[in-house]
Amino acid sequence: MVPRALLPWVPFHPQIGLSAWPARLRIMPTAQGRLHYYYGLEQVRCLASWIVTVLASIVFGSAGVIVSFVDRQGNVTHACARQWARTLMWIHGVHLATHGLENLEPKQSYVFVANHNSQLDIPALLVALPIRFRMFAKASLFRVPFVGWYMRRVGYVPVPRGGATTDLGYAATQILDGDSMLVFPEGTRTGEAELTRFRKGGFFLARSAGVPLVPVAVLNSGRLFPRGKIWVNLGVVEVRVGQPIAADEAESLAELAERCRRRVAELAL
Repeated sequence: MVPRALLPWVPFHPQIGLSAWPARLRIMPTAQGRLHYYYGLEQVRCLASWIVTVLASIVFGSAGVIVSFVDRQGNVTHACARQWARTLMWIHGVHLATHGLENLEPKQSYVFVANHNSQLDIPALLVALPIRFRMFAKASLFRVPFVGWYMRRVGYVPVPRGGATTDLGYAATQILDGDSMLVFPEGTRTGEAELTRFRKGGFFLARSAGVPLVPVAVLNSGRLFPRGKIWVNLGVVEVRVGQPIAADEAESLAELAERCRRRVAELAL
């Protein structure tokens, strides 16, 4: 039997209600008391998860940089990134559901075109996509210790702010070396709102390198980790992979970008 002094701290689940508890345990704390209880637990979970996030970034970032000196093909360094992403998803209580991987050929290089809802998108895509890829990322991320060092070492492509030109030639070299490339053509995180206009750089890259484009939709990440928040809500992120789209010369880059945007929007429905 639970001592009466501890009854205010018995957890209460709003979807279960009091009827599921034995009669002697139905003396529940006030709404304010329950709020303080759960808010306190959430603060502890948030702090612990971010401590593990920092430690994981140090460990896997350092390991990836060291291994990159002997890992010519980049398979082991990419495995470090995927394990880092799995650790983050696990510690933050985020599960992953993936659909459409049968559309991908393991030995084919692609330019993946994805919507960008949240900072959870990159870990989710690292875990979901079974193909080794590099990505375009904000130039400021390359200054982050360990993670930025890893990104620069393994060949991620910095995207400068202020209208400066991105090195698409370097990205094309990465594709010709056997890597795929991940692009967020909206250019910034947009939450779960409607897709904005796609920029043309990634489509020019696919056409220049002669590889197909693959539309990818990431769902629910913006709700689990909204922009401006410091903790991640528990839940499921869904990744849907569409069929490859040829980046041929039959249409302009603007038309190709709009066709891919519509396809990503359809996957997100």
